[in-house]
Amino acid sequence: MPGDSGKPEYCRKCKIKDCVQDKELTYFYKCDTFPCKLIKKLEKSYNQRYGASLMENSLFVKEHGLTSFIQQQLERYSCPSCCGVISLHDAECSECQTKTK
Repeated sequence: MPGDSGKPEYCRKCKIKDCVQDKELTYFYKCDTFPCKLIKKLEKSYNQRYGASLMENSLFVKEHGLTSFIQQQLERYSCPSCCGVISLHDAECSECQTKTK
């Protein structure tokens, strides 16, 4: 799939992504079964590993729109040193490799 190059195999083989694409949805909160078992399982993992909530993020997008969500995430995940992107996964800036946590 375009845009998947460089991603880990588990991301390229994501069942949630495949399901959203198969149903031709633009965001998984639009699914009639949201939150399904797949989302709940990933939610638990993201809560434990990263302190992030996919379900809260989805509901924020639903209520405030994707533009507001992206702005919120830019503020949260922009490196204070160089304005690069801070990875949710390792709290490291993609540009200057500064650790933020």
